[in-house]
Amino acid sequence: MPKVRKDNKGRNLRPGETQRSDGSYMFVYKLGKKKKYIYDFDLASLRAKEKVLNRDSDDGIRTQEAMKITLNDMFKVLMDTKIQLKASTRANYEYLWNNYVKDEPFANIPLPNIRKSDILTFYTKLLKKGFAINSLESINNLIHPTLELAVDDDYIRKNPSKGVYRSLKTEGAGAPPKKRIALTMTQQKNFLRFISKSPMYSHWLPVMVVLLGTGMRVAECTGLTKNDVDLENNTISVNHNLIYRVIDGKAGFHINTPKTTNGTRTIPILYPQVAEQLRTLIEVMDTLYPEDLVMNGYHGFLFRNREGYFLSAHNINRAIQRISIAYNAEEMDQAELEDREPELLPHFSVHNMRHTFCTRLCESTNDIKFIQQVMGHADFSTTMNIYTHITQENMREKAEAIKGNLVLM
Repeated sequence: MPKVRKDNKGRNLRPGETQRSDGSYMFVYKLGKKKKYIYDFDLASLRAKEKVLNRDSDDGIRTQEAMKITLNDMFKVLMDTKIQLKASTRANYEYLWNNYVKDEPFANIPLPNIRKSDILTFYTKLLKKGFAINSLESINNLIHPTLELAVDDDYIRKNPSKGVYRSLKTEGAGAPPKKRIALTMTQQKNFLRFISKSPMYSHWLPVMVVLLGTGMRVAECTGLTKNDVDLENNTISVNHNLIYRVIDGKAGFHINTPKTTNGTRTIPILYPQVAEQLRTLIEVMDTLYPEDLVMNGYHGFLFRNREGYFLSAHNINRAIQRISIAYNAEEMDQAELEDREPELLPHFSVHNMRHTFCTRLCESTNDIKFIQQVMGHADFSTTMNIYTHITQENMREKAEAIKGNLVLM
């Protein structure tokens, strides 16, 4: 019968266990044909690790292999499986990962060592930095499936990110979502009228009218071509986007198809001013832009910058800012001369123009399905939420306007 080995406290050591000269403990086991080792200064702690190791082995969990794999490694594996992913979407995912996740400590340790508290601490840190809870969802949509793949590959027993984002959202953590800004009818008219009369900014009128009068996303609008416009039937075909992205390390413009089937749509031209601007632009575009731009088979792009090149969201946002500042300065001077309160424009972006159009649509009809189709919302609830919000706002305004005239007794 083999002699039982003991540690320096007289306790029996099990097969594979050894006490080292520095007093620490080591357990040796085989993974395939290779010897593997785990260590601890406490025998009870070592045996707890042995127990987990044996349980994982019995259940097929590849813990020791996973000790050489980090979250960053697993993310690369996940991205390699996404062969149908659009280049722009892939670039966006990699941007988010590289800027927010890649250098975090928990992304660079072995997968089995990642704890739920690591994910919770990270998400909380982002929220404290000012992330809205809905923005955090984009990060969670990368981390959660990465760890889920590690579970599926038997590297870890359970996903430490499971339920973390949902619990934070339920608690109402993070900065409140920014209030959607929609221009009032007066602000909308003042903005466009100022542009039309301005020698400096009048060349921006066509794109601003189309954005405010169609509700198209900015990439849908800047990618609009002559072939997409049917003035005979008063419709616009939305079937591609013009985006500016860093893809494969190179920044530039790219043509992209809509993410969802709802994004591909034919929308009616509801405002005669939109048809008028498009008709005029199509008539003069060969004179304005003698050199046609071609990308991915698309040509005849209607909206260009002063050099005749593609127009970006950044260009339009800068123009909105300059125009608003100029309008407000002029309006303040005019209001002072006329001894009245000025009708100033709020700070807004190109996306607020889409919301402005949606607001006008909701004010004009309660046909939610029609609104969803025109806006290209993939989720019916998105349309419903906006419609409900807008109608509630209108109800409050109407209530304020009439309550002073109501008398019960």
